[in-house]
Amino acid sequence: MLEPLILLHGDDPYLALATARELRDELCQDILADLNLEEFRAPTDLDELERSLASPPFLSIRRVVVIWDPPQFAAPKRKASARPSEKSKPDRLAASAHALLKVLAARSDTTATLVVVRQPLAANSVAVKGIRSLQGEVRAQLRPKGQDLRRYVERRCASRSLKLPPGALQLLVDVAGRDLGTLEGELDKLDLYRADGRPLTPGVARLLITAAPPQELYRLTDALFSEPASVGPRLESLWGQPGADPQVIVGALARVFRDLIAYSDPGGRQSVESLPSWRLERLAAQSSKAGAVRLRAWLSDLAELDWKTKTGQVDGRAGLEVFLASIAWELCAQGRSDRS
Repeated sequence: MLEPLILLHGDDPYLALATARELRDELCQDILADLNLEEFRAPTDLDELERSLASPPFLSIRRVVVIWDPPQFAAPKRKASARPSEKSKPDRLAASAHALLKVLAARSDTTATLVVVRQPLAANSVAVKGIRSLQGEVRAQLRPKGQDLRRYVERRCASRSLKLPPGALQLLVDVAGRDLGTLEGELDKLDLYRADGRPLTPGVARLLITAAPPQELYRLTDALFSEPASVGPRLESLWGQPGADPQVIVGALARVFRDLIAYSDPGGRQSVESLPSWRLERLAAQSSKAGAVRLRAWLSDLAELDWKTKTGQVDGRAGLEVFLASIAWELCAQGRSDRS
């Protein structure tokens, strides 16, 4: 029997990544994955890919090949108008997509193949029509909205056997509405809290689940690394905006620091690889300025500030201002040192 050929694409990078990993693990359940699983990331060498797809399995019933974000299947960027010199670009993209489809058509009957494109593809695209012509399956992993989003959060909680107190589900839905990856981080916190038998009460849920920050807060974190001397005025301008209370800003900073730490660790980059390319470029620049050791120290200090604020030991606004001022001073001092 011919092993499956599946094209998975979607409009939410995190959801596409998580679903692809689950599907990959499912295909590898009854094989020796160390010997029969091969993964390609943005492959440009189609000859190497063709050899892998044609290879027989070793001591197993199948091989599994996963192709992540093949550039040949990338959706063309939309532009308001195209110059005459750009008119042939769609033709080149179509030609490269057909080249990959030709390689996929020649795969061995014993090679299960999963192609993952972490962006939405049109139903009439060369990639979608081509996979279907090869008797493959096309799965669109679309970001849930409205009641579907609520049901998605309920399923994620049920998968961890989390019993939520009143009001907690809506807090998690609000977080998921901004970022599905962040939702998993909030569920991790709830899991850790209840690990030693402590009950999840409404008050605890409000303390643990960080409100999703407005987009303006990320401008503050960007300024922290690009223009640290401007952090004070930027923070001051945020205080009057709706939803920009200290706890929300602390949550936004924690997310940035965790992403930077993961990016700084080659072994942990899988946790951030679902982020958009512009975010990855920003992480690369910011992590080089801060360094993993300093980032871990900042995250530890931030966790202590978070706890002291929530328990009333420290005024959240004043504590956050001192915390950001100390980081800005370190980064400014480093900048002066690098220039000298």
